[in-house]
Amino acid sequence: MASLPSPNKRVREVSILVTASSIGLALVIAIFLGAGAGWWLDKFLGTTPWCFIIGLLLGVVAGYRNIYILAKRLDRSQEETHLANKKKDDQ
Repeated sequence: MASLPSPNKRVREVSILVTASSIGLALVIAIFLGAGAGWWLDKFLGTTPWCFIIGLLLGVVAGYRNIYILAKRLDRSQEETHLANKKKDDQ
């Protein structure tokens, strides 16, 4: 009979899933915020389309930076889970 996973293991697994699922959202939100801010500045300053293009590019850069940070966090979480499972197996 298989035993249920410990509460700490469940929390780690849910944390990994939440981090992984937020990766795409972080990219899309950053792009939309950058493009939206650029569009607004274009309307305010009358510089169409330069602020929009710069805002879009900055949003893409920020989005990929967010992906990098979240991927590092996900990797670290998986490493901690692996080490905890290995330590449990050694006992």
